[in-house]
Amino acid sequence: MCNASRAALGYLLRKTGLVGLAGAACVLAAHASAASAPTPTLFHLSIVGTAHQQWTYSSAPVDDGTCVRTEKSEGIRAVTFQTRGPVLVRLLGGRVLPVDVRVLSGTVRLNGANTTNEVCGVDRNEQIADCAQTKRSFSAARIRVSSPRPGFAALGPVRSVRLAQANCPFEPPDVIRRPLGPTLNTLTLPKEALKERSVARINLTASRSQRVTYASPQSGNLQERAEWRLKFVRVSP
Repeated sequence: MCNASRAALGYLLRKTGLVGLAGAACVLAAHASAASAPTPTLFHLSIVGTAHQQWTYSSAPVDDGTCVRTEKSEGIRAVTFQTRGPVLVRLLGGRVLPVDVRVLSGTVRLNGANTTNEVCGVDRNEQIADCAQTKRSFSAARIRVSSPRPGFAALGPVRSVRLAQANCPFEPPDVIRRPLGPTLNTLTLPKEALKERSVARINLTASRSQRVTYASPQSGNLQERAEWRLKFVRVSP
């Protein structure tokens, strides 16, 4: 309003010698507006989670000269993950202001078997390789946390889960794309999150399960479940 009125009142201000006073009034009004804006409440966010994936998956048959070869994987995969330390986040009006959580670390345990089927005319050959349990770790996965509207929170896709490729058993493409299990839907925050200035702690637990059935030329199915626990602890003023 001060910028708009300056041009309109320029003549009057020059005549009355109040230009400096008008400038001071504009500064004071700007300061008052900034002071009245609400400030976010600071919390430390910690995340702990698990994922479980189990599958029987046959890839598309491959022609190999006069033979047709099919590779089948049967696997059980268990993942545990957590933030390596509390992450500073801001809540305002029941919203989690967007933040990138960059310190997710975890462990993946995998066991199962690979089976190779080869058909050459009327001859069939099957080879089964049992796999010893393996353990892999990651330390710098990322996820974005935000609120689409007051009282809700959303977790973005998990990124930068760097793991060595597993060959026994080999992992289906869906497992590689979702290393921490199925993506959660928008989460409902507890009611106290709408009054973040008056609470010391907010706990949130969410889970999702899903089943994927593979269609020809692939075959098999994948069952997945993920559970996330988020804890917000208010930072002491």
